[in-house]
Amino acid sequence: MIISNATPLIAFAKINQLSLLRQIVGNLTIPDAVAQEISDYTQNKTGFIDLEQETWINIQTITAKEQLALLLPSLDRGEAEVITLALEEKAKLVLIDELTGRKVAESLSLNVSGSVGILIKAKQLGEIKAVKPFLDAMLKQGIYFSQRFIDAVLQLMAEA
Repeated sequence: MIISNATPLIAFAKINQLSLLRQIVGNLTIPDAVAQEISDYTQNKTGFIDLEQETWINIQTITAKEQLALLLPSLDRGEAEVITLALEEKAKLVLIDELTGRKVAESLSLNVSGSVGILIKAKQLGEIKAVKPFLDAMLKQGIYFSQRFIDAVLQLMAEA
């Protein structure tokens, strides 16, 4: 099972590449808080995601309320529910872009990737020729990555 936070979904939706995300990860599961965040965020905006139409995105309710309560002081509700659900379901991968959420997930021994990691995987699989155009498109749509991170990714992918 792969569990996603809102930002990777929104990032791919904003550049009209939800199909690429689906191609790389297959089915995704999101907790209720992420479904709500996506619905609230994307209404009438670039990158609208109609969760009822996207049958490859499953919504699941978390049950480990104690775990959630431990995570909420340091994370937003979506990230906390993603990590809680990932621990409950022993997820093989968690998609989170925000640094704090990534660090917490990694500290709990979860396998973490984000939007850029999916782009790297897409290039490695030959689904895209280069990461840079997709990164540039995400940046243009207001998805933030530090310049240092972008430079490192482009160097790693031999696109610098």
